[in-house]
Amino acid sequence: MPSVLVAVDEKVAGRLIVEDVLARPSTPVKLQARLVRDGPKGFVGLGGETITFRVHGQKAGSAVTDKDGRAILEFETHMRGNQKIVGEVETSSRVNPVSGLGNFASWERRKPILLVDVSTLLKGRRASSVGSPPDARTLGEADEDAPRELTKLGEFYYNIIYLWPGAEEHILLLRDWLTAHKFPPGITRTVPPEPSLLLAFIDNLKEGGWDHVEAGIGQTKGFADTLVKNRIKAVIFPDSLKNEKFPHRAKIISEWKDIRKHL
Repeated sequence: MPSVLVAVDEKVAGRLIVEDVLARPSTPVKLQARLVRDGPKGFVGLGGETITFRVHGQKAGSAVTDKDGRAILEFETHMRGNQKIVGEVETSSRVNPVSGLGNFASWERRKPILLVDVSTLLKGRRASSVGSPPDARTLGEADEDAPRELTKLGEFYYNIIYLWPGAEEHILLLRDWLTAHKFPPGITRTVPPEPSLLLAFIDNLKEGGWDHVEAGIGQTKGFADTLVKNRIKAVIFPDSLKNEKFPHRAKIISEWKDIRKHL
């Protein structure tokens, strides 16, 4: 009887998306990561794989991915400031070794938070004004003054949350872009541009004890209206091709080098 050769499947090339974490010192939080592969209609989760987490170079523990590829590990630290989270798949019979990075933001509640729409960081700032969300694969160059000015704001006063109005699956590319252009550390969150969703995000921060959202830098009338109604400072880079009326308490500027005059 002829022998039958059984092909052995090659290992899968996965991607590991590690979520940024907003935490308070000495308060338990959840480290989260999602292990996925590229599929014809987007990401497909890879379940049953062990993810090892490290925070600030120290092993925090491991967790196994569920059917959607998500792994969650409870963690607590006394550290303060922005620290790296590293997630790793080290040994697997079906997935190649892969790692992912996130930011562990262990912030004091009393330090003010600054919301920054990523669209305002772009050279030309046209991403949110063409009718569709920005694409992290084609972000292009950053405004030449934005990294320096935002770094100064982050060093001396604010904790920064970057708001990404594009697709969630591009968050890895967005983080790479922010790092490549030397923007200061912060956490990234996917928040679609609709005012109601921005308001829901702010409300969720407050419910989590982060009620010191002091200012935001954005581009649209909806962004300005939402912040002003909630007594949050709003600095706006308006679209020069639109004739929009912004609330009078919003500060309208055209250059990043003027940003600190208003915050």
